[in-house]
Amino acid sequence: MRGLKALVAGLGILVVLGTAVVIGVIIKRLYASPAPPSIAGAPPADVALPDAGAAFNAPVLLPAGSRIAGIAAAGGDFAVTVTGPAGDQVWVLNPQTGAHVVALSAPPGNNK
Repeated sequence: MRGLKALVAGLGILVVLGTAVVIGVIIKRLYASPAPPSIAGAPPADVALPDAGAAFNAPVLLPAGSRIAGIAAAGGDFAVTVTGPAGDQVWVLNPQTGAHVVALSAPPGNNK
């Protein structure tokens, strides 16, 4: 009977200690400062970046009466939404060469 009482007391102490550890970890995580976000796709420090002037630097002409409605990244390229009297267009451009990779069009009045 003595052994059973000692076992129950020991297990009770382990339960209390385990609960204290869990509460301590929760409190530590609540008050710990979050790690700064990493920049995905950033080049390693030993890689030289190209000169900003070496990139494509020529105008892309918009059709008459058109305007740029939005710009978004599209993988290594970027997409430009152009709105105008001829309808909406999406141009996917290569930032290094300025070449049109893809051009999609929607006729006017077809944006329901």
